[in-house]
Amino acid sequence: MVTDRELEILKVLWVRGKASVREVQDDLNASATTPVAYSTVQTLLNIMEDKKGLVRHVVEGRTFIYIPKKSSDRTIRELTKRFVDRVFDGAIDRMMVALLDTKPPSPAEFDRLRAMIDEAQRQSDGRVDEEVAASAAEVD
Repeated sequence: MVTDRELEILKVLWVRGKASVREVQDDLNASATTPVAYSTVQTLLNIMEDKKGLVRHVVEGRTFIYIPKKSSDRTIRELTKRFVDRVFDGAIDRMMVALLDTKPPSPAEFDRLRAMIDEAQRQSDGRVDEEVAASAAEVD
C-alpha cells in the first residue's frame, strides 16, 4: 500500500519526471505545513525503491536521481482498484454512492460523469460483442 507521504513523493516525481532527494524535499517543503527532513525523504525513497518497486534510481555524478516506475494514470488505476476491492468489496455502485454523498458534483461535473459512463458502457458493449463473436467462431 502507498502511504500519503509516498504518494506526495510520487506526485513530485510525476511532475518533474525525475528528481534528486534534495529536489523532492524542496518541493515537499514548498507546500508542507511542517518541514520534511532530507533523511526522511531519502529513507522513503529507499523503501519505495527496494521494498515497493515504485521508483528506480540512476546515478548522476554522486547524486541519486529517482524516477517513477509507473505513470500517474497507471498508478492511480491500480490504487483505485485496490481501494474499491478492499473498501467496497469491488462494488462500483456503492463507491459512487459514497462519493456522491461526500461531495455532490456540479452540473458540469454531472455532465462529464454521464459522458464518461456512456463511453465506458459503449466500450464494455464492444468487448461483449467481440467475446460473443469469438465464442461463436469456436463453436463453428
